[in-house]
Amino acid sequence: MKPTLIFLGIILMFIGFFIITLGLILPSSQIQENQNHEKYNNENEKSNVEYSGIIMIGPIPIVFGNSPGLIILSILITILMIVWIFLFTLGIKIK
Repeated sequence: MKPTLIFLGIILMFIGFFIITLGLILPSSQIQENQNHEKYNNENEKSNVEYSGIIMIGPIPIVFGNSPGLIILSILITILMIVWIFLFTLGIKIK
């Protein structure tokens, strides 16, 4: 293994941990603001939350969600992941 690749992998792991930690901290501050804002809104109003996700069980992807646009984006990401896995498995080097 090249030392530069090992260093790059470690840096990417730290960036990932930082993003996850940041994601855990930021929504908690928004929840408090939303709770204060909801006191002034009608109780009958509901917010629309759109979600989508990918679950990979081996080579079989399962895509779910409630927004057609996000589902299409998830399918595109899944296709890119599968292509990347095949290229990685076959050992094709992208220059």
